[in-house]
Amino acid sequence: MLIKEAQDRLFGQEEKVESILKKLQNLSESDFYPYHMPGHKRLGNETFALDITEIDDFDNLHHATGILKEAQERAAKLYGAEDSYFLVNGSTCGILAAVSAAFHRGDRVIVARNCHKAVYHALELRGLEPVYLYPEQIAEYDINNRIRPVQVAELLEREDKKAAGMVLTSPTYEGYASEIREIAEILHERDMILIVDEAHGAHFGFHEDFPKSAVGQGADLVIQSLHKTLPSMTQTALLHRCGQRVEKDRIQKFLGVYQTSSPSYVFMAYMDECMRLLEREGHELFAEFALKLRDFYKKCDSLRHIQIVRDYRSDKVLADPGKVVIGAGEFMTGKELYDKLRCEFGLQLEMYAGNYALAIMTVCDSQEGFDRLYEALCKIDRDLEEMGACTPHKRYERSADTDKVREALALLYRKQPTMKYLPGEVEDLDREKVDLEDCANRISGEYIYLYPPGIPFIVPGECVDEEMLKAMISLRNQGYEVQGMADTEGASLWVVKEND
Repeated sequence: MLIKEAQDRLFGQEEKVESILKKLQNLSESDFYPYHMPGHKRLGNETFALDITEIDDFDNLHHATGILKEAQERAAKLYGAEDSYFLVNGSTCGILAAVSAAFHRGDRVIVARNCHKAVYHALELRGLEPVYLYPEQIAEYDINNRIRPVQVAELLEREDKKAAGMVLTSPTYEGYASEIREIAEILHERDMILIVDEAHGAHFGFHEDFPKSAVGQGADLVIQSLHKTLPSMTQTALLHRCGQRVEKDRIQKFLGVYQTSSPSYVFMAYMDECMRLLEREGHELFAEFALKLRDFYKKCDSLRHIQIVRDYRSDKVLADPGKVVIGAGEFMTGKELYDKLRCEFGLQLEMYAGNYALAIMTVCDSQEGFDRLYEALCKIDRDLEEMGACTPHKRYERSADTDKVREALALLYRKQPTMKYLPGEVEDLDREKVDLEDCANRISGEYIYLYPPGIPFIVPGECVDEEMLKAMISLRNQGYEVQGMADTEGASLWVVKEND
């Protein structure tokens, strides 16, 4: 019932201009018989009834001239972009298309090292030469913070070869946003292009308590995942073109390469509904959401041992308050806190790391949702107090794995591995599979990362030094999902074959 009421509120109002969703509903109620794809013939359930292909009167995403063109123009107007493109393959295909369109094969590109794996895949596919820039760290929690403008300026002063542009992630998975306007100005003075992976920031700019969107801050291309923080279906996203530095034709060309030729009309309908909702009720929805967040953070001030990492009141301009980063305290790992909230309280968080867990709040969170999380944190906090977690005489038994996990993550996110080959060169080299324990000082032929957040510790062509290897094995043995290798058990790695 609650879900139905929420749907009615968010998507139930009549529009003056026919929406994609309404047009699909009208088709499903008509007597038109489908002698076309998809094979379910709109039979069986409500989702099938709306699921069509590019038939007459419904436009074509790859050559939009009608209802899809109007819907994308609506999105561009809402965000203030030159052009906006619907993505039905998620932000991943938007990142691939943006990097491919902005840069030419062999270009040198500055890349924030905390970028999503899709950026690295684009580098590999297009034969680009990366120059990595490491973000600042919030040392206590080993969280990747923002990229500072001064870091960009200093890197450009050091580099003797000109880069064509930069790709950075803002906000980070934990919600920390970079100063995009200042970074864009530095790059544009040198005629460089700025691409911002704003996958976690599609809701930015709709209320003063949230950071401003990169779309209006000077970025040239911005990619946003609607499904991450707005009421839209999983796999829906937007690519915004802001200004004239990247040719429109190139973006459309590469979207044709990376985006499916059979886009889901169900996805596109709900993307359109999301845009209409923000047009109609965005201010009210975000004002209400901001009040709930303020109240939640204020109540959490009373917690003694569990910490809400971000100071919402002082850091809100460059941090997303909807990303609730929960410090696990001295006596728990992030995984232990995550598991406790899931197993004992029925609360499924987004992710965990060394000593924190992450909850994502959006405009669709009910007051009940806020209250359940707060009450669970209070209970865990009281348990720690009663067990003497922070008293000098009777200390709660410290988790034996806490220090190992923190040390391993700190090393992996700060260590800068040596690049022996460009990512795109490794595919053509002879490789062999080796037990992970035997990979010290070998050149990796695969990515290695935790997912989420999907930020590589090792990129193909980089040397796996002994310290990093021990850290990755330690995380794997502690139950963390070390991914990227073909071996899903994480027991072996493809490496570049050594010359005899």
